[in-house]
Amino acid sequence: MFRALLCRPEARLFFIISILFFICIHSIDAFLAPMMLEQGIEPQVMGLIMGASGLATLLIRFPLGIISDVVKSRKIFIQISLLLPVLTWPLAWWEPNAVTLYLAKAADGVTAATWVLYNILFIRYFDRKEAPAAVALLALAGPVGVFIGNCIGGLIIHYFENNIAFFLSCVSGLLALILTTRISDVHDSVRAPTLQACIAGARKQLRDRSVWMIGILATIVVLVPFATRDTLTPIYAEQLGARAGILSLLSNIHLIFYAIAIALCSTVFYKRLGVMKTAVLGIILQVLSTIGIPFTSNMYFIYVLQALAGFSFGMAFAAFMSLSVVNTSPDEQSTRMGLFQTIYSLGMFIGPVIMGVMLQYINLPSGYIVIAALSVIAAIITPLSARWVYNRQIKPTAELPASGQLASARDQ
Repeated sequence: MFRALLCRPEARLFFIISILFFICIHSIDAFLAPMMLEQGIEPQVMGLIMGASGLATLLIRFPLGIISDVVKSRKIFIQISLLLPVLTWPLAWWEPNAVTLYLAKAADGVTAATWVLYNILFIRYFDRKEAPAAVALLALAGPVGVFIGNCIGGLIIHYFENNIAFFLSCVSGLLALILTTRISDVHDSVRAPTLQACIAGARKQLRDRSVWMIGILATIVVLVPFATRDTLTPIYAEQLGARAGILSLLSNIHLIFYAIAIALCSTVFYKRLGVMKTAVLGIILQVLSTIGIPFTSNMYFIYVLQALAGFSFGMAFAAFMSLSVVNTSPDEQSTRMGLFQTIYSLGMFIGPVIMGVMLQYINLPSGYIVIAALSVIAAIITPLSARWVYNRQIKPTAELPASGQLASARDQ
């Protein structure tokens, strides 16, 4: 099926654009935190910079989803968002300081907020019966793009000046922007909702306590990798003598096992454990993978813990993605998912910020302990939140997302 979809020139082109999109926004993440500390940037400022992308996504994703439902063109939003990192990362290379790096990471966050538009636009190139396969295909762009970005970024940093790697984000974003001029902006204007209808749907979801509870718990789940994989673990590994290649390997190990867990959720874990127990088990495994890292100096054991961290994140995150649309009617799925994604974007912001403060005023192990404690609280509260979701007074017409749809939500 995937081969048949990629035989279409426009689908193949869009898939390449999506890979470049992920290279653009994630290629420097595995190396940036230790790089900033080496340049003399204080840990708490480093945390704010690392969280800038999450803050931008938090502020933009929900209103962008509403506006894009009303405006006929989605391609223009994608193009504008790609232009931002193209302009800001060269500025960070020219004058690398806290302000320029913050602007560059914030630009990444604005770009990341448009990922939902990629999914919507891509699906419209296919018949309705082909939509699930199309979404699953596009979901592969995330792991492929991040993997390629990590590998190329690691090689650049290993052999050249660290700041040269900033141009990887710039060049990939520019290539994606150029290629978007060759795709068509498919939009069914007859079915497009009015602004009033979108606002009414948004208000309904904002008043629903179940989506807030699920979103807050997902915030803690998302907070874990952004605080550890992208912030603490690279710093700790570099303290142990790791260079750029090892940092790239650590990030890719997390990515690979994350993808494996996503694939197993709908086919194995949901059938044997159910969605709620899958979420709880995933969070418990997150606690184990988090608490173990600062108490070992063996890099091979850290690799194992990083694999467990990726696998557990995939389990927990996929389960919360599924819970977010349980008992949800088809006409409110888009708005509800947009609000849910906006809420958990908070974890992408506060994770690095909290870790920066912990590094500044306490020590590195304390950051891991705080993250583990928050995860324990999330594991305890998850059954209650799941009960609220399943008791919503809405006819359960929606199906659980396929594993491909779950993976596509990572913008991670």
